[in-house]
Amino acid sequence: MKLLTCSRTGAVEAVDVPEPVVGPGEILVRMALCGVCGTDLMKVYDPDTPKPVQLGHEIVGRVAALGEGVTRFRVGQRVGVAHHAPDYGSHYARRGSPTQDPHFKKSNVSPGGFAEVVRVPADLVPHTVVPIPDHMPDERAVCMEPLACCLRALDRVTLREGDTVLIVGVGAIGLLFLPLLRDRSVTVLAADTRRERLEAATAWGAAEGFLVGADDVAKGAKAATDGRGADLVLLTATNAATIALALDSVRDGGVILPFGVKPGMMPPVDLWQLYRREVSITTSYSATPEGLARAMAILARDGYALEKTISHRLPITRASEGFALLHDLKASKVVISG
Repeated sequence: MKLLTCSRTGAVEAVDVPEPVVGPGEILVRMALCGVCGTDLMKVYDPDTPKPVQLGHEIVGRVAALGEGVTRFRVGQRVGVAHHAPDYGSHYARRGSPTQDPHFKKSNVSPGGFAEVVRVPADLVPHTVVPIPDHMPDERAVCMEPLACCLRALDRVTLREGDTVLIVGVGAIGLLFLPLLRDRSVTVLAADTRRERLEAATAWGAAEGFLVGADDVAKGAKAATDGRGADLVLLTATNAATIALALDSVRDGGVILPFGVKPGMMPPVDLWQLYRREVSITTSYSATPEGLARAMAILARDGYALEKTISHRLPITRASEGFALLHDLKASKVVISG
């Protein structure tokens, strides 16, 4: 079978490997689609990430084989699959930090999501495999894992009806946040360096869009909030410039949530300003198994046709093209087919 691998920085290739064998409590899934995540992109292009590195975790496919003892699923059933589950008895999980549990970070599918057949280990099968409703297209179901990441991020902040949220960066992830926020009856503002992304954001429910570099984003955020600033600033891309923009745009007592972060990033932050203004910085890592089921149920609703965020669908043998398009900012969301 074909497996997408990355053995050196900036390069991915499809290689032939043996199909995995199912074990007790496990399932095999024949991959239909797997989305390219920003984390995949970072692993490929970051020279400090050790190679070879496993890729792919936004998986949709059909159950190909059941291990001994698995009764919840059936061969041929369509499922969404993610890659991490905690030890629910751990100190971290019992205190509301399941994504920080060491087992969570070590767990994974094998040999990766960009494989024609994926083995789901027994410790993941009860928690990260979610049936796909019959009416839902694969292209929408592949949004389950990233949408669950967005859900966890919003669970970690307090939003009230009538609040204002500024999303800085409305590519594929920024657009996933929009319908979730719309359902919370908050006003959403969008900022991006690309006008076509702002047009997509307003089509998805943003009240106003600001072109970074041309518009005064902070002034716009304050004009929309009686001079206060946004209650929450979501950064889907985090660097010195977006941190500064967030500090200028957030209200006193508000929250900045860096959602897209790369290793080694140390943008300057004025701690005196955070202290004096009581601005909080909250982070959110990955998705919980509970969030996966919630995300799949949300995707079944009207108004969540998130397959529209996908710009390119490529076979695994052409996956390198998709990674290059994303790296060069010529694609919004790329999915790889088995």
